[in-house]
Amino acid sequence: MTRRLVFVLTALLVLLAAPAYAHGGPIKLEVQGDGGQGVTATVTYQNDGHYVTGQVDMTVTAVAQDGHRFGPVKMVASAEGQSFYVSDQPLPVGAWTVTVSATQPSAAQKTVSVTSKVAQGRPTTTVSTDNGPSAILIIIGFVVLVGAGCAVLLLRRRREPQATH
Repeated sequence: MTRRLVFVLTALLVLLAAPAYAHGGPIKLEVQGDGGQGVTATVTYQNDGHYVTGQVDMTVTAVAQDGHRFGPVKMVASAEGQSFYVSDQPLPVGAWTVTVSATQPSAAQKTVSVTSKVAQGRPTTTVSTDNGPSAILIIIGFVVLVGAGCAVLLLRRRREPQATH
């Protein structure tokens, strides 16, 4: 009886734990512009919403309102986050209908509207390299003051009458 109970509990534990590590199946793409001229995509598993941590093969194509075409351009893994991909080349400025297509680990496709524009430059801060007088000037000034002080002391000693015993 005890063996059967242990077997049933073990089987239930294995069956219930399986979905926790069972990735795979269809993937889902979230596609958008990056605020500049780039296209980004985040890839998750459709069944459980977890990030796809393995390599995903994707390309981006785009069609402008005037019919001009862009791509296909490869999407590459970004250092900014897990399962986050960016376009390998900038999208020309304008309004685009962008389609990202994945072939690995499963086929998926997402089409969105993106407006590509030249990104505003980040505010720059300037660091002043003028830190006041340079160290050389300070050292020269110090040497001149010490030299002047020594000269004054020597002149005083010469002028003072020496006491005779």
